[in-house]
Amino acid sequence: MILFEFPLTERIRTLLRLEDVWRRWTHFLEGKHRDDHHAALITLFELADIAGRTDLKLDLMQELDRQRSALLSLPAEEVDTECVAALVERVERTRSALLNMVGRVDHHLRGNEWLMALRARAHIPGGLCAFDAPAYHFWLEQPPERRTQELESWIAPLQPIRNGIELVLSLLRGNAERHEAVATRGAYQRELKGACCLLARVQVDPALQVIPSMSANKYLINLRFGPPRSDLRPSTQPLELDVPFVLELCRL
Repeated sequence: MILFEFPLTERIRTLLRLEDVWRRWTHFLEGKHRDDHHAALITLFELADIAGRTDLKLDLMQELDRQRSALLSLPAEEVDTECVAALVERVERTRSALLNMVGRVDHHLRGNEWLMALRARAHIPGGLCAFDAPAYHFWLEQPPERRTQELESWIAPLQPIRNGIELVLSLLRGNAERHEAVATRGAYQRELKGACCLLARVQVDPALQVIPSMSANKYLINLRFGPPRSDLRPSTQPLELDVPFVLELCRL
């Protein structure tokens, strides 16, 4: 099954973007070639750009506060108390780490003149060639272990943000209402009845060769499946087949 995720609020959209960029960061960091670490550094700048656009730390802390209150209000006789206690402890630990972050999310990068010079040139296509940035070329020729160590030191101050994102998205995905459905000729609607849905997840068989597109508000979800297009956009052309799929509606 192919999984498609559709964020239904701007806050969740930002968290999913950061999660995806962090996944790429981890992939490139584990490489040993200079091109892997070049890609990792560019990804670091991308992380800082996204995280610095919103009051991400405050949003995460508020969401963790809500989750802590919700967990503590669960009836003891209906839940695994040890599991809930461990989850509450993780929430509190993650929130404390966020609280201890001082200043802008990317302030440690802004204080590094060498990184800021690279960040500026990275926005120029091909701007980090060896003849444009010889000091950077010298860094890329250092042993991979040294490059890895320095990359990890530059990302370390952002780790509380990453932990907060992972925890919030894990709680969100874990609180999913699952529906097995069929889109008649590729079209499907579902009433939400005012329930606060933050994320919709669609799973579909890749053999069907269809791509979902979604529009939603707090009352209704409209889902349409279409064939792939060469311009990467979802097709508005109606299908001649019914599409079975799994829909998960995630709430916090």
